[in-house]
Amino acid sequence: RIKEINRGVKERKVITLDRLKKAKAVYNSIEIPEQLNAIVTKTIANTKEEKSHKARYGKYILSTVGGVFLTFVLMLNISPSFATTFSDIPIIGNVAKVFTIREYTKKDDEKLIDAKIPALENTGNTDLEKRVNYEIMLKMNEVQEEAEERAAQYKNAVIETGGTEEDYQPITIQIDYKVGYSSDKVVSFVILKSETLASAYTERFFYNIDIESGKELNLRDVLGNDYKQIVDETIYKEIEERSKNPNNSYFTKDEGGFSGIENEYQNFYINSEGKVVIVFEKYEIAPGYMGTQEFVIDKQIF
Repeated sequence: RIKEINRGVKERKVITLDRLKKAKAVYNSIEIPEQLNAIVTKTIANTKEEKSHKARYGKYILSTVGGVFLTFVLMLNISPSFATTFSDIPIIGNVAKVFTIREYTKKDDEKLIDAKIPALENTGNTDLEKRVNYEIMLKMNEVQEEAEERAAQYKNAVIETGGTEEDYQPITIQIDYKVGYSSDKVVSFVILKSETLASAYTERFFYNIDIESGKELNLRDVLGNDYKQIVDETIYKEIEERSKNPNNSYFTKDEGGFSGIENEYQNFYINSEGKVVIVFEKYEIAPGYMGTQEFVIDKQIF
């Protein structure tokens, strides 16, 4: 059963990547519940109340909006780590457009969950914020529930195959985010969910949003009609360069390696320099030991 669970995780990962790419095409059709404003407002209020109880541990919560933004600015110098800090958050006019709406830790005999859930604000487009924040809320609830279900299945598998409660190690589930680019016109950020089961794997959820129109941007939008040629040439050239390092080993085309992006919905984010960064998950174009593969397209789009 343990092998079946591991195989299921890998198959689900492939399905999820395909599903996410297709989902972008219908992203703008999401209907916003009328009660969302109340939900978000209540969540923010509850988050502030929860954090206020932690003051004795040295986490002081400022009561005003200006205080919250000042805290973000101060945190920018803490650490460059992707999954545990806010140091990569760009600021426009000293105001971050993506902020942590909820942060929590849950631990029991099956799992350890450490999560920071982002939300979008201060864009001047209220409908956009409602839609994006509602979608994030639904998606993060879904991935957490699925991870918790796998944790329960894995524990049962350990017991059923002769293991004991003491043999089982709780699964670690982490949810965090990284802001790549933010301006008065475009915001780009990535939500990262990592999960340690029998092995570690990750999922990334990409948001590249035109603030004025509320549209989810794709590669054609940001690179033009020649997006495929631009991206493919850059990646082929970079793979050739990286392959000169004997420690790097990319899959060949026969092995399922890179053979050109399929369409404009390839996963990407925009970095702080305003350049597109194409992302391939672990095992997509290279062995697992090489991890996630990113390729910067050297074209200034803003």
